[in-house]
Amino acid sequence: MAKIVNKVITNEMIIFFDGMVMRIDGSAVYLIIKTATLSLVALLFILLSCNHTSSKNNIQQNAKPLQDNNIDYSSIKGSRGDDLLQDIYVDQATKQPELQNLENMINHFNNGSQDSLSNFQTYDNKTLSYYRSANKALNHMQDTVLRDRLRALINESNHKYLDTIKRFSVLMAHIDSNKIKIEDYHTVLKIAVTLPIIESYQLNNIPDIKSVANLANEAQRLKAKTIQLTNKHLPKTNQ
Repeated sequence: MAKIVNKVITNEMIIFFDGMVMRIDGSAVYLIIKTATLSLVALLFILLSCNHTSSKNNIQQNAKPLQDNNIDYSSIKGSRGDDLLQDIYVDQATKQPELQNLENMINHFNNGSQDSLSNFQTYDNKTLSYYRSANKALNHMQDTVLRDRLRALINESNHKYLDTIKRFSVLMAHIDSNKIKIEDYHTVLKIAVTLPIIESYQLNNIPDIKSVANLANEAQRLKAKTIQLTNKHLPKTNQ
């Protein structure tokens, strides 16, 4: 999650985002892009490399969803019961404090974001609703000259409003951008945590091939017997 620190210097506000610095004052907004972060693919590779150095047997033994084929996955908090990736990750998160702490932080952010933005969204929605209503009313005017004058007046007012909320717009755009990054990296984390577990499961729980081989032989014999009896009972054709 991006770290945000607010610092007030005279009439300026400086906000430090993870990966960028934004300086806001009364006249302009400056965005200074810092060094690019690792790509998601590179991060996934690094996380998987680190996780593979751990003991796969120990990891697999702690993966409850893989131990019991009859487990009710829906009983695990946050699990939908049809997503084994999610099931294994949730199971691991309950056992690793750092993962559980991150999940708590994400839940706190998601639950609190609506409350934090509700006042501005109500303010913005009412303003936009007014402009929609005003433009709709103009469409019923018969005097085209007067209608054009009023439309220009409304457009000018709308532009002033957009300038008034410019700071809000910039901040909300960064919130949305960071939310997308959080979701992407959260997915990377889930795969990095769970992939070694499923690989360990594959390695340590491969079934005995004997029963499958016996079934294949039985199928071969059954096919031959079926063909034999079919040919025996088919009417002879005159050639």
